[in-house]
Amino acid sequence: MAFKLDRVDEVFPTPLLRFEVADADRLNRNLMKEIAARQKAEGGMNRSNRKGWHSERDLFDRKEPAHSELAQMLLRMIAQATKHYAPNTDFTGMEILADGWINVNQRGAYNSPHDHVGSFWSGVYYVQQPEDVEGHSGTIEFLSPHKALQGRGLIEAPITADKMTVRPKAGMAILFPCTLVHWVHPNDSETDRVTIAFNAHFRRRQPVGPGQAIRSRKR
Repeated sequence: MAFKLDRVDEVFPTPLLRFEVADADRLNRNLMKEIAARQKAEGGMNRSNRKGWHSERDLFDRKEPAHSELAQMLLRMIAQATKHYAPNTDFTGMEILADGWINVNQRGAYNSPHDHVGSFWSGVYYVQQPEDVEGHSGTIEFLSPHKALQGRGLIEAPITADKMTVRPKAGMAILFPCTLVHWVHPNDSETDRVTIAFNAHFRRRQPVGPGQAIRSRKR
């Protein structure tokens, strides 16, 4: 008896979006200057970072020119990604609440496995990413949110993968659901790995004028 495959649905997908920023060299040079000044003036925080420097979560409130430029660009990325995955959602009465922070991973520093539950999107922008490395040094690794399928190791396919490793480059931004567990491998380079992580979620607000359907406030 003959048959044919009628359709395939991607059920409960987990998107990982990658953006490339134009003129990133200029932006990153200015960010590095502003970040260096902050490191001298601020003590930093301890979160998932191990041995590295973690700033306050105030990216979207900062007045430094490069900080502000990046923050506004990230908001546009978040809006674009959300509209792509939710084309039928009316964003007229919504606003984005976002927060972000700097991670500076010196040699040996890393970020332990964690997620960002409580947001909608999470993401990372890469200011400086060492290139003179081998193996997994400084890479970000995502762990599958799904239970293991029997036969993993025999069937090589995306549906059997238990992790995905990404080697970013400076000027790249990645965006993913906040519940996706991830971690950063230790930096084996003498060059600092400098990133800006961020979260975003949505809430309803009073309707505003045209062209202001999506905006940002500090989380």
